[in-house]
Amino acid sequence: MAAHASGMDSPKIINRLAGFLRSWAAAMIDALPPYKRIEGLLADKEIDTRGDYHILVDNEIIGVDWLTFEMLIIGEPLRIRVTRANQAINIDRLSP
Repeated sequence: MAAHASGMDSPKIINRLAGFLRSWAAAMIDALPPYKRIEGLLADKEIDTRGDYHILVDNEIIGVDWLTFEMLIIGEPLRIRVTRANQAINIDRLSP
């Protein structure tokens, strides 16, 4: 009986494993160059319903970490290098 019950869980385990592998592959592809460069004024900052931090520069929404979010000031000029999924890799403050 126990062998039969574990056999029923196989599709769930396989689906979870496949989902994990797809997520991992997407993260690896996102991390590969080429990276996009965005330059402009920081127009807005926002925390979404999931608690993720985003900034708006040159009409592009960019994901950042909480510390970067707190340190940046609306209106300052920035040059940002981002992944394909618009996650910030590095941010340079530009002198006026």
